[in-house]
Amino acid sequence: MARNKTGFSAEQIAAVATCLRETRDRTRRLLAANDRWLTQLEHRRNHPLPPPELRRLVAGLHFPQKGKLRELIEADPRSRLLVSYHFGDYIYGLNLLGAGIGDRAKVYYLSQARGSDGYFQNIRRAFGNRAQGPESQLIVDESDISTLAPLLRSPGVQFVTFCDLTGQFGDTAGVDFLQRPACFPRGPALLSLTNRIPMLPVINWFDGDRVQIVLGEQLEPERIRGESLAAASDRLTAALTRFFEPFFRTSPEQWRYLGALPLYFIQPGAPVATQPQETSHANPQQDIASAGPLQQ
Repeated sequence: MARNKTGFSAEQIAAVATCLRETRDRTRRLLAANDRWLTQLEHRRNHPLPPPELRRLVAGLHFPQKGKLRELIEADPRSRLLVSYHFGDYIYGLNLLGAGIGDRAKVYYLSQARGSDGYFQNIRRAFGNRAQGPESQLIVDESDISTLAPLLRSPGVQFVTFCDLTGQFGDTAGVDFLQRPACFPRGPALLSLTNRIPMLPVINWFDGDRVQIVLGEQLEPERIRGESLAAASDRLTAALTRFFEPFFRTSPEQWRYLGALPLYFIQPGAPVATQPQETSHANPQQDIASAGPLQQ
């Protein structure tokens, strides 16, 4: 489901439409909106932006739960994974998150790829001396587990990472997504369980007015009696997916991987997951209101 200059084929649009339970015309419009969203996001990531534009960008980020996160860090000195999604303005939103807690805890970003010079230049201009620089970025494929594990267990360190990559990026867990069996990466859950550190879901969501940074409930690295490591990682991965789904259903065009959506339903041993009978969805706005964020 790769994106290309000529857009998506009729077969690709049909596959995404089936996953969304939408018409092809509606899906085509969503994919076009997604393309515009990602183009603008990529421009803001790597192209040098003038200070007035950066000030407007940062002013449009809303994080009403920042105080609650600071209180949590002070009350619970364990390190934790701030587990996020490639959704909304995740670039500047997650950097605002780091800038907001950088004076209370050491912040690292566990990334798949290293940021460009243009990216860090924009971040410095946007957040000044609160900005997290290249020294805060840990590249997963370049990190030795023998050195990463002690860092993960260091008190008070906050690690920002993603949990919505396709199965092409590692082992996956079976979860329910859009009322179908799906596969999402179990890596963050395994990091949590094996290093005994909690996970805190966080998402950046443009609500039509400004970007909202929303926190979910902290997930503890506990295994139920008799539960295997694999079963525990499946359970925690499913909890992360449940937090994400209402935002996706409301604003699917804001997800970086909308065009790759069918890949999440490919099950081991089968080309595509079995599709259940069509059912109606609940009101997605109501779903977001009940997504279980920390109390503001």
